[in-house]
Amino acid sequence: MDNGGQWSKEVLQLNTMAQWVEESTRYTGEEEPSLLELVFTKKPELPPSIQYLSAMGRSDHVTLELEIQEEDGISYRDEKKGD
Repeated sequence: MDNGGQWSKEVLQLNTMAQWVEESTRYTGEEEPSLLELVFTKKPELPPSIQYLSAMGRSDHVTLELEIQEEDGISYRDEKKGD
């Protein structure tokens, strides 16, 4: 992990935040897949349900469909496409 990655991890731990995206989100030809899209929440929130869907149009980023349930029981759903 580079210095930026280590710094980011430490900041997240100090601020009790979690990053939930675990799979690669960008696929470009022969290049190695990359994890570029990130979803952060404050802990101890329940983990979001994340679906990794195919890219839209000519994008080389997957579409993430998120369902996050707040502590008050309200459920939120959103689709995000990386650019």
